[in-house]
Amino acid sequence: MRTRDLASRILALGMLLAAAAAAPASAHPHAWIDLRSTVILDAEGRVTAIEQEWLFDEFYTMFVVDGLAQSELQQAAVLKELTRGNLENLRDYDYFTEVRADGRRIGLETVEEYESELRGPRLWMRFVVPLETPVEPASQTLTFSVFDPTFYIEILHLEGDVVAFRGSGSAGCFGEIVPPNPSPETVTLAQALDREATPDDTLGSLFAERVEVTCR
Repeated sequence: MRTRDLASRILALGMLLAAAAAAPASAHPHAWIDLRSTVILDAEGRVTAIEQEWLFDEFYTMFVVDGLAQSELQQAAVLKELTRGNLENLRDYDYFTEVRADGRRIGLETVEEYESELRGPRLWMRFVVPLETPVEPASQTLTFSVFDPTFYIEILHLEGDVVAFRGSGSAGCFGEIVPPNPSPETVTLAQALDREATPDDTLGSLFAERVEVTCR
């Protein structure tokens, strides 16, 4: 149930599935998100959260805005409720976020800070994912990835983008975005999957970027 329902639980009211329904059956993934990320440090220079900005593709956004209230105030309220529902559903999947320190996976707390708005023809969402345990980036190897485990949605930083840092000691930090390098066999498998196939929740990690954080 968990894997089969993953795509339908990503976004409120099944809007993502509605958008994907018009996608070619042999195409994979079915939706796209442009990602920007900011590493947040506390007063002691420890990493405490990963802030993310998701910019959804125009096709998905079209289903969100269709019939949306014309009043800016009403529109803002609807988008806020949509975002709240999205994040509640994504909580079960760690917000599609995997953080590791020295190879050990770090637990994530519940997102409390978030916002969303329409930016031209695309829906934008910003949220902050707190870490259960702060990480010392100067002494620990810190990495994070953001991906849909089933690869139903492709989530990537824009080409040439950089990871931002905010907080004490952030001037001495750098994030290298390591692009995915799936094998030709994996690419062929992904292209062959259709919407009716049983989702494979190991596929997304093979197409995921990895951000390697270094702080002096």
